[in-house]
Amino acid sequence: MFYLCMIFIIMKIIITESKLEKAAIKWLNDNYGDLEPFETEKYPDYIFYKKGDDVILDYDKKFGYVYVNYEEIWSFFERMFGMDNQQIKDITKIWVEERYNLMVTTTNKWLLKKELRWGNATN
Repeated sequence: MFYLCMIFIIMKIIITESKLEKAAIKWLNDNYGDLEPFETEKYPDYIFYKKGDDVILDYDKKFGYVYVNYEEIWSFFERMFGMDNQQIKDITKIWVEERYNLMVTTTNKWLLKKELRWGNATN
């Protein structure tokens, strides 16, 4: 009986995590699924993904790192979905690979406003 209870608990956690992942990816697609790639000679190793004038993601082509805008995405997952850093890294990695067809090593948050991180790189 104990083993059946443990299997049920594990299945419940997996189902809950699966639903959370689907909801998070749906939110990303609905809100950031149409980002425009932008490249510049000033930072040739990066592709910036913008929504309007705001950089939402930047992709380091050399190392496969994706930096995710904290204000736009990362903090939303913390507040609204109650996710920790590793969960957000996992979800954003899956989403970026699927949606933008990039080879991603890892994702990370960046806390600086675009002006402090990249200056005039995307103007």
